[in-house]
Amino acid sequence: MHPSLVNMRAWLLLALANLAFGDEASGSKSASNPSGGGKQGYKTPEHNDETSEQKTGYTIDNSRFARYILTTLAAVVFCLAVYRVVIQSIRYIRTLTCLNNDTQKYFKMPNLAFGAVKQHLLYAPLFRRRHNREIHLAWFHLGYIPTRFQSLFLAAIIGMNVTLSVWNIEWNGTRAAALGHLRNRTGTLSVVNMIPLVILAGRNNPLISLLNISYDNFNLVHRWFGRIVVLQALAHTLAEVINIVDKGKVV
Repeated sequence: MHPSLVNMRAWLLLALANLAFGDEASGSKSASNPSGGGKQGYKTPEHNDETSEQKTGYTIDNSRFARYILTTLAAVVFCLAVYRVVIQSIRYIRTLTCLNNDTQKYFKMPNLAFGAVKQHLLYAPLFRRRHNREIHLAWFHLGYIPTRFQSLFLAAIIGMNVTLSVWNIEWNGTRAAALGHLRNRTGTLSVVNMIPLVILAGRNNPLISLLNISYDNFNLVHRWFGRIVVLQALAHTLAEVINIVDKGKVV
């Protein structure tokens, strides 16, 4: 890969991380100095202090949930790396054992349990016989039908994002507060999901060689992360537009 492209991708990831977690520092500063005027001894009214504390709490929630997503994805990568190390170690031991021992029978016997897992989960099609079938919507190509294991993984990612997008929002409060919180939450998570979206985009993805997973599999996950980013960005925009219309700023 060209060095300029590597630097561009690294700069983009740093910019996305700064956008995702930069609000936490600003939120803490506003909490320590709610007046924003820099004058000592100045106190804002009580209801303004409560509003500032609520906004700071919402900002902390957004940053914490963003870290939940990145930590979960890092844990998945770590588990897959451990799985590959175990598989490669077993293959190496089997090669050394069978190299000068023609009478061994331990590695000759198949592992029925692991074979069932591969047959019914890892490599099994989502439905009975259809495997890697293309998905079309009119003339748009939407990718391929994932396998059963890929479907479970994608369902977990989608479920996590949906849950974090609506969790701990003051739905019982005012409509403006709920929409503002939803706007900030979906905007933050949309930017955070751009980080794995960018990492999984290229054929020179370092995880391909690290985890021994094909580019097609990463491209499948990349497409779904793109859909999640778009939907969260639409929710972010819609919440802001509704809030503006409710305030009467748009006739």
